[in-house]
Amino acid sequence: MKKFLLYLVLAIAALGLITNLDYFMGMIVNSLIFLLVLGLIMYGIYYFFVLTPSQRKYRKALRKSKRKNRKMNR
Repeated sequence: MKKFLLYLVLAIAALGLITNLDYFMGMIVNSLIFLLVLGLIMYGIYYFFVLTPSQRKYRKALRKSKRKNRKMNR
């Protein structure tokens, strides 16, 4: 009888988790999207308001150089 009650409780818990899985996944996806947007906004503020124009040019040239080296090493 105890095993039956244990399996019954576990089955109800599993059913509850499965039915609420879409809700939890939605929350996780919304949180990840929010963090991504917040990070992009913070990076944009850093890039356009903190870095000087010469630092931006240097970063752009560095990205181009890395891209060029990656293509040459293939």
